Amino acid sequence: MENARVLNQKELVELVLNNQTVSISENVEFQRELFITEYWRLLLHDLASKEHSEGVNNNIKPVRIRKRTLLQYLDTIWPELRDEESQNTTDVISSVCSRLEQIGDMVRLRNGYFLPTPLRLIELPESQYSVVVGGIPTEIIRLLLPDAKIAGYGRIIENQKIPDTVKRDRGWWQEYTNWVGWKPTSLENWVEMQIIQLSSSGSQSIQGFEEFEVFNTSGNRKNNNRSLWINQSSILDQGTSGTWLCKTTDSNKRYFLGEFNDGHLMKELSITDKDTRLWLMLGLRVYNRHFPVAHWNNNYLKVIPQLPRAIERHVLIFSFKQNAYEYYVSEQFHNHVEQLLKSYGYQFPVRRRTKDE
Repeated sequence: MENARVLNQKELVELVLNNQTVSISENVEFQRELFITEYWRLLLHDLASKEHSEGVNNNIKPVRIRKRTLLQYLDTIWPELRDEESQNTTDVISSVCSRLEQIGDMVRLRNGYFLPTPLRLIELPESQYSVVVGGIPTEIIRLLLPDAKIAGYGRIIENQKIPDTVKRDRGWWQEYTNWVGWKPTSLENWVEMQIIQLSSSGSQSIQGFEEFEVFNTSGNRKNNNRSLWINQSSILDQGTSGTWLCKTTDSNKRYFLGEFNDGHLMKELSITDKDTRLWLMLGLRVYNRHFPVAHWNNNYLKVIPQLPRAIERHVLIFSFKQNAYEYYVSEQFHNHVEQLLKSYGYQFPVRRRTKDE
């Protein structure tokens, strides 16, 4: 009899997920996130379900799950997680929780309660895939949809592999626009409406603050400044007129849409909603033809500026999030994600070859 051996992290992820993923990243941190994502679904589903019928929970209730409780469960099967110095596992659990909430697999309630959402399918526009959403473990989903697989934080299935009975039953389906959330029908038209609102409803600026920054949406750079945010003095020095997204640099940072004439701030309209701010960053670049950019570094995708919530929700199905600007995307989904971003104005510059290539 051969001696038993301890499984390494990747082998453990592969064993637990049982070929339920389209690919497993070589990045240890993303292996950890993949494992915790599925384990969170499994734990939440088991705790929230009272009865099961054909693998789908008919009777669910909110449950309270503390991060340390989930960590205790994980310790019994992967004790090395707590010992990893390269990553704070508690922070990873919080991150995974936020991603599952964002893609719609669960709802976070008050006082630490969570509720798994019902199973449904969303057909992605101009795509060969549909998204499988719901707070149900992938193992159970595959009893109903054998070809469903994990693609990133979310699960997908190729349209041609969806059973005919499911295709015909509209009770399975949710509209894409309803799932992805609000987004402008026309980004440039929406920006024009914001500019009109600034002109009609914006307050006359008293310029009660001296220091503020302007989001770079025209491509003009002072001293080759590559920052997304440039000092307002650059606008004044250049005598620029137009509409800009601005932010103050004091401790009470606030954002506003500013109307400039010859470099002077004339009117301002307060912007308090973060998602509106992100759409303005993206939309003003498209409006001014200083297009947003995205580029690949192997399987890592970097976007500038960062994605508004609706676009990110779609991208997270196929990716793991590195930070506000970067995502890990399996190679087979590069074209899908790239086409999505291009539809919002993102451009993918041709990568320059090095001398060694």
